[in-house]
Amino acid sequence: MGLFEFFNKKNKSENLIENIEPSEAQFVDDTEPQPENESIIIYNLDEIYDYASVDFEQRGYQDALTNPDTSYKEENIDLLLMDLGIKIERAIFHYSNLLQDLEFHIKSRKDAGLIDTVNQLESQKEKTLKSSSQVKMIKDDFENNEGLSKRIRFSYKRGFNRGLASMSTNLLNSI
Repeated sequence: MGLFEFFNKKNKSENLIENIEPSEAQFVDDTEPQPENESIIIYNLDEIYDYASVDFEQRGYQDALTNPDTSYKEENIDLLLMDLGIKIERAIFHYSNLLQDLEFHIKSRKDAGLIDTVNQLESQKEKTLKSSSQVKMIKDDFENNEGLSKRIRFSYKRGFNRGLASMSTNLLNSI
């Protein structure tokens, strides 16, 4: 009798599965998409200095161990400097837009008689002009292979040469 009950239960479960109809809610996600946590990078003076302070010596060392070809070294230096150039140009663009926005706000708030707000905006404009002029000096140095670009070049070459020396030392020690 236990055998008949087993088959009976199986038939009941098959009937239950057949009676369940699929619904749209089972297959469609109606929830609103959540915004991804993307940080917006504002290219300014700090971003340029952060990039220039990266340890390119360590990167050069690792690259030498990976590919000890000097043309590879020069290509990587060029890429690092191109990245710096992009950051400089984006910072110039950022400060240019910011100065235009500040000018608009200064004029409109001055017309509205908001003296304290105008003074705050004028102060911010002075700070922005100083930062903008620093970025332009960095750009001049960049174009003359001085300043930050020289630091990046020197740091990477030093690491690359250390990597080459390390490879040679390992070879000598294995003899």
